[in-house]
Amino acid sequence: MANLSLKHIYKIYDNGTKAVDDFNLEIGDNEFIVFVGPSGCGKSTTLRMIAGLEDITAGDFYIDGILSNSLEPKDRDMAMVFQNYALYPHMTVYDNMAFGLKIRHVPKDEIDRRVHEASRILDIENQLNKKPKAMSGGQRQRVALGRAIVRKPKVFLLDEPLSNLDAKLRSSMRSEITRLHHVLGTTFIYVTHDQIEAMTMGTKIVVMKLGVIQQVDSPMNLYDYPVNEFVAGFIGTPQMNFFDAKMDYEGKDVSITSSFNKIVCSVDDISRIDIINIINKKPVVVGIRPEHVVLCKPNDKNAFECEISVIEALGNECNLIVESVVDKTRITIRTLRNDNFTLGQKIYVKLDLSKMHLFLKESTNTILPRIPQTMTVRATLNKDKLSILGHKLSIPSFILDKLNGVNYYVSINNDSIIKGTDFKIKIVNKEKINNRWVFKLKHKDEYLFYSQEQYIDGDYFEFSLSIPSLKIFDENGQLVIDCLNKYNEIDGKLVPHKMVLPVLDKNLVEPEMYERLSSNNFKDSSGKKIKIKNSNIKVFNYLLLGKEITPNNSSIVKIYNLLGKKFELHQIKFSINSHDIKISEDGLFAGEIKNIIDYGNETYYIVNVNNEDILIFEPNEKRNVGDQIHFNIDNNVIGVTDINFKVRLI
Repeated sequence: MANLSLKHIYKIYDNGTKAVDDFNLEIGDNEFIVFVGPSGCGKSTTLRMIAGLEDITAGDFYIDGILSNSLEPKDRDMAMVFQNYALYPHMTVYDNMAFGLKIRHVPKDEIDRRVHEASRILDIENQLNKKPKAMSGGQRQRVALGRAIVRKPKVFLLDEPLSNLDAKLRSSMRSEITRLHHVLGTTFIYVTHDQIEAMTMGTKIVVMKLGVIQQVDSPMNLYDYPVNEFVAGFIGTPQMNFFDAKMDYEGKDVSITSSFNKIVCSVDDISRIDIINIINKKPVVVGIRPEHVVLCKPNDKNAFECEISVIEALGNECNLIVESVVDKTRITIRTLRNDNFTLGQKIYVKLDLSKMHLFLKESTNTILPRIPQTMTVRATLNKDKLSILGHKLSIPSFILDKLNGVNYYVSINNDSIIKGTDFKIKIVNKEKINNRWVFKLKHKDEYLFYSQEQYIDGDYFEFSLSIPSLKIFDENGQLVIDCLNKYNEIDGKLVPHKMVLPVLDKNLVEPEMYERLSSNNFKDSSGKKIKIKNSNIKVFNYLLLGKEITPNNSSIVKIYNLLGKKFELHQIKFSINSHDIKISEDGLFAGEIKNIIDYGNETYYIVNVNNEDILIFEPNEKRNVGDQIHFNIDNNVIGVTDINFKVRLI
């Protein structure tokens, strides 16, 4: 059993191809994780990096909390099952399953016990004396699984193990592997391009496209709440219907108009939408699954007429492919069997609004997320206060100077909701999602969503708002005040610097790995002595704001492993949170305050340092424009990005 953590993992080949891009995933003990996506999406490459068969270009891979990027495959305690079985043709089933244990010098009686135990689990006890050529594809796959089982690894890695089997055998083997996961109680990571395998086997599914994670979720959450148009179209058979549309207000209701029909719905029907998307009239794509297009009567609300062009009979169900009578837009409908359907028949249908999906045309991201992170509400300005959600909010003078009208919209994200008693809003729904409580709040006809780990008792929720985290739009939906970006993005360099660091096989060793090797008296898992020495190595310091900072050893190793001796040639950008900059009289850096952003309970200074403006948070003292200040930056909290590779290094 093992817990795996992949943090900002990249795989970039020598020709510049980025196969895996900023991959982040936590894999818990005994989970069944499925990587799914089209060919070339990076799922097998990610699996091979976990196994140690591919080097990690950048990022951190932890096994049970130990940084394991440079750990040899044999020392990771993982067993891999390949697509082509990889059985030895001249060996019997018994010998194929026992071979890995023999080369590890496991006692014969223990080998025999494990082989027979695995063969019993896989129901191939009567096949142990056969050779692979005398077995069917399904039996060979069981042998490949058995060879992995006898090792009793912490993690099973399966790379499209069923792709060479016929449809019926694939179905039965899916059930066998799922049963095996329950019997063994071990972490499984499974790669497939087949969404049916992913949906039926995984406890958690990772959908990938072009090396990037699109969504990580349970099978049904992927189906019901896809985060973008790609996930929505990839998951589900028949595929989700998509058609372009535009949104607008129609009185208090919302209209969604496409080329062939107009849907009118109340705000309650789409309460999870951020209304700024409606105000800005952004083009959208409507998505609806075939089973959520329902037959109806001609006079039903939002009904439209179609003509049946294809009938796919599937026993107790049938798929109808229909065309809109207005512009021949094709829509797939899944419905119960009805032998009275005929080609050319005119029918009326409507969409189940509670199951409708809306995606922005430009970004393809959903605007009806399961847990909305940002919601926009109406506000009116009266003197120096904004009336919002039944409360008058005091606004700093530097913001008031930019507000000339009366009517505004304010976008509130989850992070801008803080402890306080300024607002008291009714909770209309409480739901636990992924170990977090999600609270749906309603004030008149406006909604907010707030999520946290703790349960809120009662019918009302009290809170205050962090003004720096708010966005303010004018009555036309144009951004007037953006939320404060608390991160400084600073151009810098890596400059040569000599340092004494541990060396292993001419490669730098991560400090955690060095400590692990030291605790084993510098011996690997087979007992072979490992030679480690300390050496002066030409590495680097960070050069930012005209000063040098020495990174910690872990940061040096991570960056050096990617860039090597040519680190000076790479463009670097440093990222520093304004809250992580500490003002100190003896600070390394010095600058002059050019401007003050005072929110009342939060004060930020714009400081010019070496001809570059940076933002600094000051919780205590009040300072003035023109004051000189000194400060330090903790080298442990500096983010580092390689501009050339477009890779986050730290």
